[in-house]
Formats: sequence, structure tokens, C-alpha cells
Amino acid sequence: MGLIPDSLWGTDLTKPIKRAEFAAVCVKLYEALAGTKAIPAVNNPFTDTNDVEVLKAYNLGVTTGTAADKFRPDVLLNREQAATMLTCVFKRVTLVGWTVQTDSQFILPYTKPVPFADDDKISHWAKDSVYFMVANGIIKGTGNNMFSPRAITPEEEANHYATATREQALLIAVRMVENLGNK
Repeated sequence: MGLIPDSLWGTDLTKPIKRAEFAAVCVKLYEALAGTKAIPAVNNPFTDTNDVEVLKAYNLGVTTGTAADKFRPDVLLNREQAATMLTCVFKRVTLVGWTVQTDSQFILPYTKPVPFADDDKISHWAKDSVYFMVANGIIKGTGNNMFSPRAITPEEEANHYATATREQALLIAVRMVENLGNK
């Protein structure tokens, strides 16, 4: 399907995926769904990366980074970030006029699933994206009605709690094409 970015070829796909790597997956996903190539931002807002795939994802509105001038490219991606970035890809492809700045003007139609037991741990900015992805069969819970959105304690972070592997990231990209590619 053309969803594997150059940065992942020849890597161990069982390892957790980093934010820059997932940005590259999102760019490939956008290109597959939109049928057009992504273009990098001309002005790099980030002081910690000049990765062209990150700049493409930024230009598309798939990510705004973790702060005004930080992307944190080598930090492991968490599940709520993945859901949010994927939802932004979907919005960019399907909603004419959608941008990060106009996001609040666009409502995605879907039936919200029963809340996860750890719903209170899902960041407010990620909730709609998490439930949109779950409702469309793109991302699933982690068992026992849990979503495991992000690591909260240093121990959880050290144990890679709530991260996705590279192969899981590619699988959810495939699900996006299969489940949402014609919407």
C-alpha cells in the first residue's frame, strides 16, 4: 500500500515507534488517502528537528509539536497522540477547509463508543480523536475496557506503557485506508 516510510525500512518493527517515525507514517497515509504528495513547511517552527517528513506532517496540520518550538522527534509516541494525529490526517483529506486553526468548526459524525474505564486518563484534547478512531475500528483498547492513552508515572514511561510499536503503527495506517479510505 506504500505506507512504509523510508525511515522504517530495515528497522526492527517490533520496537516502539518514535514521534518522527510516526509523523512519516502519517505523511504516507495522507498521500495514499489524498492521492497527492505532501509538501514540507517552508519555515521550520521546530528547534529540535529539521526532518522533512516532520515538516510535511506539520504543513498538513497532522501535528503541531509538543510546544511552540519543539517536536521531540526521538520521544516515543503514545496512543492518544497516535489517535489525534490519525484523526488530523482523516480531517485533512475529507473535510474541505479544515486546518488546525479551524478544527473546532468541524464535527466528525460517529457514534461514541462506551467510555473506557480509564477515560479520565485520556487528555481532553485527545478524547474525540480516541473515540473516533475506536468507533471506526482503527485503534482498539488494550483489554479490560482500558485504552491506555499515555504514561503518567515515571515507572509507566520507563516500561513503555501506552506506546505503539512500529508494526502496530503500520497496521493502524492500513486500517485507515481500508476502513476510511472511501469516506
